[in-house]
Amino acid sequence: MKKLSLLLAIVAIVAMSTAALAGPLDGMPGKDYNKHVFDDGVIIWTGTNLFGAYDNVPLNRSNYYLDENDGKRGQGAEMRLQTKAYIPCYLEMIVNGNQGKTIMKSFGPGATADAGLISAYTLVFDNEIGGFVNEGWKSLGHGRNAEIEPAQGVYIQGCDVFKVYIYANDNYKYEVKGGPLFPTNANVSSEQALDTLPLQMRSSIDGGPFGETVTFSDQNTTIPVIPEKKACEESVVYHQFRVPYSRNVAHGGYSGTIVLSAATL
Repeated sequence: MKKLSLLLAIVAIVAMSTAALAGPLDGMPGKDYNKHVFDDGVIIWTGTNLFGAYDNVPLNRSNYYLDENDGKRGQGAEMRLQTKAYIPCYLEMIVNGNQGKTIMKSFGPGATADAGLISAYTLVFDNEIGGFVNEGWKSLGHGRNAEIEPAQGVYIQGCDVFKVYIYANDNYKYEVKGGPLFPTNANVSSEQALDTLPLQMRSSIDGGPFGETVTFSDQNTTIPVIPEKKACEESVVYHQFRVPYSRNVAHGGYSGTIVLSAATL
């Protein structure tokens, strides 16, 4: 009995402590929290007018007409609750070069997936790799000592054909930014030599043919490849690049930067 009394006392103390802590204003469930756990959602109660106990207003209830037709129309109770959902924006761009791949994903507003300058692979214009092409991008051949003279309408093609995949769950645009290449060790001191090496590009969008050739005339040139694409639509773009191999382009190295950029609108 002593052990049972002690146990009851401990239970009583715990119960009193719980009751003292719980309440609707301190973030804890109150004492009525579990009061309706097993309700079935239906309440039915019936009382009869014995001895006038439920007469609010004395009325003649004899020989009345049953409104059966009205009763068949049914009855209910309803309310309308305004409902909203907020979906965060998402942007994805995947760039495949011939020997490299970069994935960029932006989650939510204000997030910019800037991969920076990729050094893992480089777009190289070299007579031994991309080789020579004419004005219509038709290959003229390649090689270390390829016997192709510099001339108007002769170009050296980039070593990569880039495949760019873009997706966003909001309207988006895709553009390419770039400019001419600057000499690194080429001697351009002659008045006949170009100070910089012009850069050209052509693009194929979503399986279509390659479009017109565009030139990055200065360092701030932006080419709007896809001015606008609708939300949840994918895009696949192919790019080819080239530089001129004409008689006013000096021998040596040149360097520049190309930026592939996708952004939601």
